[in-house]
Amino acid sequence: MLTLLSAILLLAQDTPVSGRAVSIIEAKCQQCHSANVRMGGIQFTSSSDVQAVAGKLKTAIAYTGKIKMPPGGALAADEKQAIEQWIASGAVWTAPPKGTVTSSHWAFRKVTKPKTHTTIDQFISEKLAEKSWKMAPEADKRTLIRRATFDLHGLPPTQAEIDAFLADTAPDAYQKLIDRLLASPRYGEKWGLHWLDLARYGDTSGFEQDPYLLYSWRYRDYVIKAFNDDKPYDRFILETIAGDEIFPEDPESQQGTGFYTVGANRDMLYKVEDINREESLTDFTDTTSSVFLGLTAGCARCHDHKFDPVPQRDYFRMQAVFAPFLKTRVFLHYNNARGYDLSENTRTFRLYEVGAQLSAILDPHRTRLREARLAKLPKEVVDAYRTPEDKKTPEQKAINDANIKNIEPPDDEVYAQLNPEENERLRKIERRLVGMYRNYAPGPFSPGLTDVGRESPRTFVPAKAGSAPQEVRAGFLTVLGGGDIADPPMDSPTTLRRKALAEWIASPENPLTARVMANRIWQYHFGRGLNPTPSDFGTRAGSPSHPELLDWLASDFVERKWSIKAMHRLIMNSAAYKQSARPADPRSLEMDPENVLLSRFTRRRLQSEEVRDAVLQAAGTLNLKMGGRPVVPPLAAEELYGMSQPVNSAWIVTEDPKEHTRRSIYLISRRNFRVPLLEAFDRPEGVLSCSRRESSTTAPQSLSLLNGQFTMQQATVLASKMEAAPDPIAYAWSAVFGRKPTAQEAERTAKFLAAQTKNLGTRQAALTELARGLFNVNEFLYVE
Repeated sequence: MLTLLSAILLLAQDTPVSGRAVSIIEAKCQQCHSANVRMGGIQFTSSSDVQAVAGKLKTAIAYTGKIKMPPGGALAADEKQAIEQWIASGAVWTAPPKGTVTSSHWAFRKVTKPKTHTTIDQFISEKLAEKSWKMAPEADKRTLIRRATFDLHGLPPTQAEIDAFLADTAPDAYQKLIDRLLASPRYGEKWGLHWLDLARYGDTSGFEQDPYLLYSWRYRDYVIKAFNDDKPYDRFILETIAGDEIFPEDPESQQGTGFYTVGANRDMLYKVEDINREESLTDFTDTTSSVFLGLTAGCARCHDHKFDPVPQRDYFRMQAVFAPFLKTRVFLHYNNARGYDLSENTRTFRLYEVGAQLSAILDPHRTRLREARLAKLPKEVVDAYRTPEDKKTPEQKAINDANIKNIEPPDDEVYAQLNPEENERLRKIERRLVGMYRNYAPGPFSPGLTDVGRESPRTFVPAKAGSAPQEVRAGFLTVLGGGDIADPPMDSPTTLRRKALAEWIASPENPLTARVMANRIWQYHFGRGLNPTPSDFGTRAGSPSHPELLDWLASDFVERKWSIKAMHRLIMNSAAYKQSARPADPRSLEMDPENVLLSRFTRRRLQSEEVRDAVLQAAGTLNLKMGGRPVVPPLAAEELYGMSQPVNSAWIVTEDPKEHTRRSIYLISRRNFRVPLLEAFDRPEGVLSCSRRESSTTAPQSLSLLNGQFTMQQATVLASKMEAAPDPIAYAWSAVFGRKPTAQEAERTAKFLAAQTKNLGTRQAALTELARGLFNVNEFLYVE
């Protein structure tokens, strides 16, 4: 009888309970208790390890003793039960089948679409019913068109658009509004900006010199077009990670790999090439995992992840995918690109000769003037200047830097020394230079990524105390199924590693990809994701507010062929989205201040670009030209104060004034300097991926909108149009708020204008004061 019972127990040990228990131990315990990391002298790698501390383990996971494990939070009840049953049955170590998801965390489970609900509103109402709350009533049409237009365009609706929507009494008026907004090219500019935040986009590379990334804007334009075209998100992923490997004959698709070239880098800093490559690999790995998978894999770079089942080995397996990377140029038109390169080669050769001719004319005069200046300066200054640069003492360098402006003659002074013959020679050179650059423009290139060939550098997990570096193959995260990436065919031009990674991430079977993007879309509409940490779906994120709804949306996203526009229609046509910002039950404001349960619509302040663009539209100066090189607008001297690079090279103002009023997405994005107005309203730095913008309330915001050069210029333009209108006050309210003023507003404003006209001396000045005041009103700066 005992023999039979033992046999039954042995058979039971080979059931899924054993495999699941081992999976939990591996995911939640081995980060601190592996063969390499034996915290407290304890490891969990075999049955004997567990049996030796079985009692302590049960107490620790019960969270009842002094030691509570895991430290990041107690195991779920079913996880505790699985381990306790496993220990009771003998704790036989049965590893789960290869490819099995090794965590019970909700985000790592397969997405399963709930069958009990068919609409978004059923999920929301069900949660509210637990509190005896109801959704707020539907917002009025004026509120809805403003909300929808800002959400999809990043701009306020025009008066004509508002009037047309209010006049449309058809049952499908709202659905037609959404379709119209999605069909506009303004949509790609608004939603492209969301993606550029994630892609840590910039037009300069940051660090000490912050040099220009001359072709980053091509990637910006690619992103805008992708959103306007409603490119399926799975295709977008393939193009982003491996456009060069999957679509080698399609230049447009290869532009997606610009995702890896528009971040901060040290590409133009010499003697740090090894540091730069290591930082790039880290950036590629961290950003790919956070943006597409919603995982903070970067935490596993130096040690096993402390909270998520991502061992250090897995981090470097993923980094190995990018190990052979080479930044390159995508030839958008092959023949044109080759022709451009040949012309540039010839032009450069000619410039060498032009430089020599200019030196022959100018250098003698410059040298004579410099010597005359030196003769008037103290000996220590002259000595410091004449000492070769590599032999200057620190004191001499300081003396030289402090006096260089007194030593080197300005160009105007040099030109004044030229005789008529020299002036004629100079004019000929100038004409030649103008001719050489008559049609000069950016070439047909876009920044991209490729591999150096089919071979790849070896990748190692860094050495730890008492162990040598461990080589790893390129592969996928174990918690999501794991597996190595196969070697490419012998005739492959690349390693095909990024292709494998892209296909794995873009697969409908990946439990994270659709969840993460569906959550982002929801977040950008409601201000808060169902999972409130949009780039962290790990165990520290906790549970979503509406987990079934998130899975329902993720499943629907895949079923709708990864169409982001289809998700907009689904979400924006829900009663949850169309709610008023005023709740049906006032108690929800106090009991749920973050509006987690969505008992109302969350009021939000405009983002920085929306503030600037809305001012331009209200003033009637907004230039809707799309694409092209980044625009550098003029700024006041005080706004440029503190720039770390010389202003004359770091802020080269765009000559055409019409360009200065283009949408903010087209303004230059420097790493080390942000347009002050945009910075005041929380524009991200562009150094790291930004998944969620802050919305602060600070004094510089009001100061920028009241006294900034930009606001004053636009207020002056609006004031001129108000003055020319039959009813200036009505014109101002229509331009700024999209409505007529109330009787009280009109009366008070008339008194204000009369008083300010008397104080300032002119009606124009008074109207300008009114205009800039209206730009600071909450009704203008907030969306309900």
